Amino acid sequence: MMRHYTSVVFGLVILSVASASWGQDASDRWRVVHAGTLLSSPGTLPLEHQTLVIKNDRVDRIVSGFATPESLDLSDAETINLQDHFVLPGLVDMHVHLTSDRSVSLPGVDAGRDVYSMTIGIRNARKTLHAGYTTVRNPGSAGWSIFALRDGIQSGDLEGPRLFVAGHTIRIGTDGSSGSCYSVDSCRQAVRRQIAMGADFIKVYATCSGAQPCAHEKAPAVFMLDELKAVVETAKTRELKVAAHAHTTAGINLALQAGVDSVEHASWLNDTSYHLLLESGGYVVPTLMVKDMIRRGLGNRDPATRARLERSLVEHPRRVAEAFAAGVKIASGSDAGVVPHGRNARELEWYVDIGLSEMEAIVTATVNAADLLGQSEHLGTLEPGKLADVIAVPESPLENISELFNVDFVMKAGKVYKNAR
Repeated sequence: MMRHYTSVVFGLVILSVASASWGQDASDRWRVVHAGTLLSSPGTLPLEHQTLVIKNDRVDRIVSGFATPESLDLSDAETINLQDHFVLPGLVDMHVHLTSDRSVSLPGVDAGRDVYSMTIGIRNARKTLHAGYTTVRNPGSAGWSIFALRDGIQSGDLEGPRLFVAGHTIRIGTDGSSGSCYSVDSCRQAVRRQIAMGADFIKVYATCSGAQPCAHEKAPAVFMLDELKAVVETAKTRELKVAAHAHTTAGINLALQAGVDSVEHASWLNDTSYHLLLESGGYVVPTLMVKDMIRRGLGNRDPATRARLERSLVEHPRRVAEAFAAGVKIASGSDAGVVPHGRNARELEWYVDIGLSEMEAIVTATVNAADLLGQSEHLGTLEPGKLADVIAVPESPLENISELFNVDFVMKAGKVYKNAR
């Protein structure tokens, strides 16, 4: 009888402990983040003195005031003190090339380039994450290094932002290399090859590169409409989005007619472009940060190229601002790799310079970017159930967007990667 009574009492004690811990699993990891100012959902007003409760890799709840773990029945939770900081969701850059870096010379032998690219990518991934960018989209690369980098980060073996990759860019070509195509059928085949390699989305060159003469304002697109449609339709068979590199007006508008989800760069938008973007709900990813590099290099250009680039320095930002005023959606993309990695927030300074508010600029790198990725369920805001991607800066970026260069705390999926407070 005594043995039975002891067993019952012991069981009641266990039940009591379990009840007091709100049903916690012993393997759960809890963190309590005290935010002096919290911008949980960019586009809405920030709140003072908030507590983020994080369970494993996701936000569990947000509590007003600086709640202690004990008051939350989470006695084993770690407390992170950001009471003197402005806290917001991790930023997203929709146009980076992590395995590229203009400051580094790669070997001329093709067989070795992929290995060297991987080492560059590892370094740039860490630099990008520590700059407060917890997610990036990589539109176009060579070889297999970008896939290996993505998977290494995802497995936790490498440190870097969450990575969405396009694989090899779909481009005009007859050499049979990965990404090259010259007809409806070959373009379908090129897209399917990227799908087989593991692409998260598809990138297509709808025009020449920006520095080339064939990228002038009135230049034609390099694809035919049926070829671009074949790219988009084939991508949709695997529910993949399509990003179109497009500078010229004709190339931008043809890509939009074909059904692409975003226009990268979009140098020579016009009224037809705005209409097509509004009709489709497509995004512009402006990469205005590249203008800094163009301006510095003007002295090395021939007169004709210099005149064209000088005009683009004025017209590109103006037309992006005009598109935004017309209601076109912008998702932030810096083109890091062409410009320095780790300085991604310079893109947001550009948006403020052309007339967006600081809040609107932050929305492009959070809410809008998550939407274009198709990841709004997980990214873009700090709300219950979403991934705990949290960054902090000493002062409000709503007062000065340049404060985003001073990120001194970075958490990705509940794990702290930088804490320099």
